[in-house]
Amino acid sequence: MKKALFFFLILSMTVSSAFAEKASQDTDGATPTPTPVSDTPLYIGLGTGVDLPGSGWDPNYLLAGGANLFAGYTLDKNLSVLLNLEEWFFTGTGYSLYQLRSLIEAKYTFDGQGWQPYVLAGPGMVFQSLSPSGDSTSNFDALVGAGVQFDVAPRTHVFIEAKYNFIMSQSTTFGDIPISAGLWVGL
Repeated sequence: MKKALFFFLILSMTVSSAFAEKASQDTDGATPTPTPVSDTPLYIGLGTGVDLPGSGWDPNYLLAGGANLFAGYTLDKNLSVLLNLEEWFFTGTGYSLYQLRSLIEAKYTFDGQGWQPYVLAGPGMVFQSLSPSGDSTSNFDALVGAGVQFDVAPRTHVFIEAKYNFIMSQSTTFGDIPISAGLWVGL
């Protein structure tokens, strides 16, 4: 998993540097000269936080810690689409649960000076592995959430967000509440 995340990060940086310059035509029709692109629609981010068990959870699980890695594409000034990978480790009285979640999220950011609130929603899949029994399962997942991002530099933001995930197993639906903070940077 760590190798895959590292490969994805390197690939994202390589692709963004390939598009870092665009050609501009001189007025006299001479050869194009490179000019830097200030805003590409791609961005990547990394966050960490806690995940609280919600409705339908086994009371043995108290709290999870974990991280998320995401890549986004800005469609317009306020709307973007993200591919989000989250990894959470729940622990309890003699039990542990590992969750790997992949989500496709729509993010709507409201206008603001220096900071911007936003809302999130989207579907996904969650893989869960229980220890010590070794049982594992994959289920559909859906989320709604809200957050706020603060401007650090152009196309660089610090964020804090909370989501509610609906995990839909074959027998029941249960939820959890990840709260995370991190940084995202435009490529």
